[in-house]
Amino acid sequence: MTLPPTIQGSMPWRTCGQCIRRTTLRPTPTRFLSTTRHLRSPAAGAAKANPLRAAGSNPGPMREQQFTQYRRSMTLSAAGIAACAVAMFGVIQLDLFGVAPLEQSSEGEAKQPQTQAQTGNSGAMKMDGPDGFTGSPSVIRIQGQDGVEQVETGTSSVPQFPTTIKLPKTLDTRALSPGDEVPAGAGVEEETYQLLGLGIRTVSFLRIQVYVVGMYVAQSDLPELQQRLVRTAVKPPGEPQVIDAPGATSATSLVSTERQQLRELLLDPERGDAAWDAILKTDGLRTAFRIVPTRNTDFMHMRDAWVRGVTGRAQQATAKAREAQKQQQQQQQQQQKALPPSEFDDEAFGVAVNEFKKVFGGGQRKNVPKGQTLLLVRNAQGQLDALFQAEARKPAQFMGRVQDERISRLVWLNYLAGKNVSSEGARQSVVDGVMGIVERPVGTVVQKVV
Repeated sequence: MTLPPTIQGSMPWRTCGQCIRRTTLRPTPTRFLSTTRHLRSPAAGAAKANPLRAAGSNPGPMREQQFTQYRRSMTLSAAGIAACAVAMFGVIQLDLFGVAPLEQSSEGEAKQPQTQAQTGNSGAMKMDGPDGFTGSPSVIRIQGQDGVEQVETGTSSVPQFPTTIKLPKTLDTRALSPGDEVPAGAGVEEETYQLLGLGIRTVSFLRIQVYVVGMYVAQSDLPELQQRLVRTAVKPPGEPQVIDAPGATSATSLVSTERQQLRELLLDPERGDAAWDAILKTDGLRTAFRIVPTRNTDFMHMRDAWVRGVTGRAQQATAKAREAQKQQQQQQQQQQKALPPSEFDDEAFGVAVNEFKKVFGGGQRKNVPKGQTLLLVRNAQGQLDALFQAEARKPAQFMGRVQDERISRLVWLNYLAGKNVSSEGARQSVVDGVMGIVERPVGTVVQKVV
């Protein structure tokens, strides 16, 4: 069919109009990529689903098995780590590879050339006799404030301890109340106390440091301490009259074998308790413990530890006394003399324990900040005085007194005797200081112990 010429001429213009309307009314989206297709095709997404979404929305038995296997692997790994840690700790503590003897032998070999060099260079022979008070090789004296010598403690929290401290000779507690300042300075008669040994109190298997403790003895009572130590070495505990033995009155010093026996006696878990008890029990020996915390603590925490030690030792002594009484009853025909009951099995001892708790019950001051000083002083009658010193240049404050001698003796034994002591390092150091005392004749100790 042939169209008229007028219509044929108008067809291109109509087609152009339609194209212009399409472009203006329906713009095509701009493509920034080189592809000519849309990035997301509905048909393709409907045809092929995401496997991860399908697995997460519909977990099957395979998914549960994998989760169980992962959890079992994590449990076994944690158990293996714990077992390895315990095994390493046991190897170090038991010293399975013999590292400690090797270190001791190497130290001994290092000391021998040094000794030979000292004797060879000078050309003179040094005798084995004591030239003063020997102490631990690690103790280094440092000149501190006011001319007082200091010794290293082994911890950075409380780096140094004074070799001497000054305390009042007598303390009139009738004129003092808890919190009052202790008289000091001009017009007050003071006594110089000498350091015997020191150590660090630690708790738990992590060896957390709590405080540094040092034992002091009045310098004027050093001859008395010498005499008691010599007598105890000559007549050890377990035999009658430990201190007043006739064979011990003539002894003035100890030879090397006797000193070694005395050291073993004082460190013995069983016999050491009786030895230190005999040394401290008699009146006339003034001693003190100086305690400086390495971290912030409180009096109640320290008091509870002391009370546990006091009551534990009292119960052990009571149990031994009752066992001895039972044995006596079984052997009444052979033994006529009755054994005395335990000295801690009475009401007066319970009252004394309550007095001790009251001294450290808190009151005006409950906390003991790091670096401040607590003094436990045992006078010639065995009475316990507690003093607190916030700063070195300020006078100490009076906290209270416990009249019963048994309390101070048991607190002292917590640091010196038994299988478990509050500070093993302090006990070892005190025994080292004691060995320096008994090397010299009685009455010749006039200067340093540590």
